Amino acid sequence: MSFLFTACSPVTSPSSSDAVSPSVSETAIAEPSPGQTEDVIQNEEDVIRIKLTAIGDIMSHYTQILDAYDSGSDTYDYSNSLQYIQYYTKASDITIGNLETSMAEGAYTGYPTFNTPAALAKNLKDIGIDMLSLANNHCLDKGFDGLVSTIENVEAAGLDHIGTYGTQEERDETHGILIRNVNGINIAFLCYTYGTNYIWLPEGKEFCVNLLFSDYMGAASQINTELILDDLEYIKTQDVDLIVSLIHCGTEYQNIPNEKQEEVADFLFKNGVDVIIGNHVHVIQPMEMRTITTNEGQEKNVFICYALGNFMSNITRKVNTLTGLILNLNIEKDLISGKTSIVDYDYVPLYMLTPEWGGSRFYVLPTHAFVNEYLGGTSKLINEKIYTDMCESLDICESVLGREHDYYYIERK
Repeated sequence: MSFLFTACSPVTSPSSSDAVSPSVSETAIAEPSPGQTEDVIQNEEDVIRIKLTAIGDIMSHYTQILDAYDSGSDTYDYSNSLQYIQYYTKASDITIGNLETSMAEGAYTGYPTFNTPAALAKNLKDIGIDMLSLANNHCLDKGFDGLVSTIENVEAAGLDHIGTYGTQEERDETHGILIRNVNGINIAFLCYTYGTNYIWLPEGKEFCVNLLFSDYMGAASQINTELILDDLEYIKTQDVDLIVSLIHCGTEYQNIPNEKQEEVADFLFKNGVDVIIGNHVHVIQPMEMRTITTNEGQEKNVFICYALGNFMSNITRKVNTLTGLILNLNIEKDLISGKTSIVDYDYVPLYMLTPEWGGSRFYVLPTHAFVNEYLGGTSKLINEKIYTDMCESLDICESVLGREHDYYYIERK
């Protein structure tokens, strides 16, 4: 896919330290239908509103590990990379991300076998991340022991997690589901990965990873229907308002979802899932609301984002891989009818600034804020070359997603 580059133009904008809210109004309420009188409009106290935020692939290549190292204290700290993004990740009722690395004992390593200091988990917690999906193609990079250590380090940082398990009892108890009450709305989370980079699940420990495909060591083409349907049946026995599925699959570096992603989405939606959030491909892919009919004959609105791109990484093949998103979903529960729905959504464009592409260090940046800081002449991080790359990154977002749901333009309507 090719993208048309257009130069960024000056627009009044706050600086990165005073960025505009990344979401549309959280107090908005549906307009009455034609002929509806004001006295039957839903009362505010009868509606619960929450914002769910999701970020993309969280990675730590070896150069990022070196960047996080403090030789004076012999410790690791990723807060420098994350310092400019926390306004956007702390603003929600629940924020989730995909941790695509192990946190195990032994030497720290980058691609192709990732092993990252556990300090990253605490740094993610500090910027407002609440939950991590752990089922992805790198979850067994350090074997089963590394998978268990990752779970333990994530829990030690105070983060929820889903997708991998240290014992059969843990998998059986939860049915692979994480249910969280978010300000009065019960959300069930599922998480599956297409595979594990051709690493067999350890014999006797097949429970340890939620697999999207039963033929995960081969073509990864047969949806793991028995497992997934069993998990969804379990959800029906619980008090759940919304089902969110976190999916790790797709063709890397492609901005268009492949046929298998679309097949998985149709399968999940028809079997009750309300929201699908994808990762793995390391670039952004489309998102949309759609109306579907479930296998039970229910018509409802659902939402999918095929891929959020990289949140933090050192994949620098081109600007495409430096471009990511923060997704914000505005969700409402009508306490009278009991119905929960996705009202609207927006996205925050991100740019991963790396030393290879002109940065002094690694920084996850909200793109609009730093473009406009540069245009205002106050930026200490952005030079002309980086500004040009960030403009190209915004062009990619517009080409793949359009401007309609870009938070920056929503705030200026």
